[in-house]
Amino acid sequence: MSAPSPSPVLDPRSELPAHAAVRLDGVSVERDRQTTLAPATLELPARELVAIAGGRGAGKTTMLEVMAGLRVPSAGAASIGAGGVPAHQLAGSGRIGVVPQDDIVHRELPLRRTLLHAARLRIDSADPGDVERKVDEVLDRLDLSSRSEVRVGSLSGGQRKRASIAVELLTRPEVLFLDEPTSGLDPVSATEVVSTLRALVRDGVTVVMTTHDPAQIEACDRVVFLAPDGHLAFVGPPSAAPRHFGADDLVGVYHAMAAAPSPAAWSRRWDRRHCASGGRPAGTDRVSATDDRTTTRGGVVGGVR
Repeated sequence: MSAPSPSPVLDPRSELPAHAAVRLDGVSVERDRQTTLAPATLELPARELVAIAGGRGAGKTTMLEVMAGLRVPSAGAASIGAGGVPAHQLAGSGRIGVVPQDDIVHRELPLRRTLLHAARLRIDSADPGDVERKVDEVLDRLDLSSRSEVRVGSLSGGQRKRASIAVELLTRPEVLFLDEPTSGLDPVSATEVVSTLRALVRDGVTVVMTTHDPAQIEACDRVVFLAPDGHLAFVGPPSAAPRHFGADDLVGVYHAMAAAPSPAAWSRRWDRRHCASGGRPAGTDRVSATDDRTTTRGGVVGGVR
């Protein structure tokens, strides 16, 4: 199957100028007196495909949930958009879409009927025709129109994942968060899902996903690497990550993080790398080291205070 071709169905919010779509300011998370996400400050620009990567137990899903407003951090704050609206205030508002790792669509109903039911719950419109048009637009956008009358449980794994994405696109979100969207998929289906996400970015949606797959990381504009115990170790273009970690490739990055005597050492190294140059350049809030466009705040660049 060829990769889905995008159709222009997004609303005018996709025309917003580039800004920080997601902000974390001193965010940390503790659970049962254990730190699952160490203090982190970062900003992710709008209209990018971003991977949150790291090994098992690195806090990828925790960071994603904080960004999406599904989890209130133990300290610090997460915000969305140019206005800096607290993320937890937007949960369920339609401005944020969240696709969990497990499929969120009813498997026993035909796909179109499932989306119509979801649309009636999510879209504030008294016009049934308007709801149906939005469902058909999303089906077309994700190359699912030919499968609209097929029972969801009979769809392929990649098609079911795109169906879960379709549910979230009904409200035309500004930011879409996905937890391991290619987990369990064969390479072809995984590539199709990532192609779908890239199409969304081209149309103005900011997409943030968790992954551990180097192939998926390479397809992203930016990667956030978390060392064990949730220590922020790197934020920037995937091509710049191996050099930062002294590795040959992205697989080597995982080996480097696992071999470090202290996970916190990587966050300290990330902080020193930028602070050594005096923080942000005069008159700007961006740095250009290794083509990294990560925003700095208070002399901190995508790292810890």
